[in-house]
Amino acid sequence: MTGLSAIEILYLILLVGSLAFGLEALFLGLGGKLMVLYRRRKVKTIMIALAVGLAIVGPAIVTSMALTLEPLYFCVVVLAYSFVASKIIGAFRMKLVRTPTPPLPPQPSEREIKAMLQKRGLGRLVSKKRAKSGG
Repeated sequence: MTGLSAIEILYLILLVGSLAFGLEALFLGLGGKLMVLYRRRKVKTIMIALAVGLAIVGPAIVTSMALTLEPLYFCVVVLAYSFVASKIIGAFRMKLVRTPTPPLPPQPSEREIKAMLQKRGLGRLVSKKRAKSGG
């Protein structure tokens, strides 16, 4: 039984840690919006990060095997692929993080506005407004 080579051990380590590379790409691509996405959908965010991480590490391993790269160059390829993945995620930012517009409070009625003005000691403004409008 032969032992694993250094590059094969590195492949295994990066496959296990692919979630970290996925989160890194999400942070770079979404910026502060990642926390909004995580607060709303925790499981979905973790699954997206895992998928992105595998999409980074998998092609990097294939590229490394095809080009017979040294471990240092393999790590550089992983970082380059994570940068490319972050740019792709940034392009889909609006699809991933949909922030609904906050509901506007209902407009106060004219009676409520007058009551607020009188409560603040500005009742004279209400009477002056009536005099100008003729009501």
